[in-house]
Amino acid sequence: MQPPPPVTRALLIAMIVLVFLTPVPVVRNIEFTWLALSPLGSGNFWLWQVLTYAFVHIDVVQCLINMLVLYMFGPQLEELWGPKRYVQFLLASALTGAAAYLLLTALFFAVAPLAGASGAIFGMLMAFGVLFPHRRILLFFVADVTMRNAVFIFIGIEIFIMLNDMFSGSAGWVSSVAHLGGMLGGYLMILWWRHRPPSHRRGGGMRRVK
Repeated sequence: MQPPPPVTRALLIAMIVLVFLTPVPVVRNIEFTWLALSPLGSGNFWLWQVLTYAFVHIDVVQCLINMLVLYMFGPQLEELWGPKRYVQFLLASALTGAAAYLLLTALFFAVAPLAGASGAIFGMLMAFGVLFPHRRILLFFVADVTMRNAVFIFIGIEIFIMLNDMFSGSAGWVSSVAHLGGMLGGYLMILWWRHRPPSHRRGGGMRRVK
């Protein structure tokens, strides 16, 4: 088994380091006070949080799931796009997830902070649904579906969770908003690359694989 390419490897290492440091009270306080993303009107919002929130995880399980998906899908996208575009894509997904969270929390006056790389991770899932629509995966280790159908299933699940949390009064819906925002950002980034004028294209461009 080959090691992950440089960007994916660096992200995995950063996530491992932070998840081991999170139980330390001082580190945890810094992470959730300064690095996790707070709503605009909370008094705890800082601009850098729109990026740093992706490196802060609420618990070990959340971090391990994100690391697993990153390890499974990240190397293929990094090899396909190259490090520069791969980083651009992850940034677009994370930032769009943050923007969706900030907008919805402002509209509904929610105060729950946002933490976790799931916005970028869901953006990667969207990328696979677009680039490899007919590739088959074992969804939840049970259902054999195409990558395109898996994306639709994930979208449906996140919308259901978001609406259920909103109507039940739970603050968990902010995570679903970030997930959907990350998928939207990833999709828009791929569309942008596909429709840029030829004079701006460098390298091999985008490929769609069946």
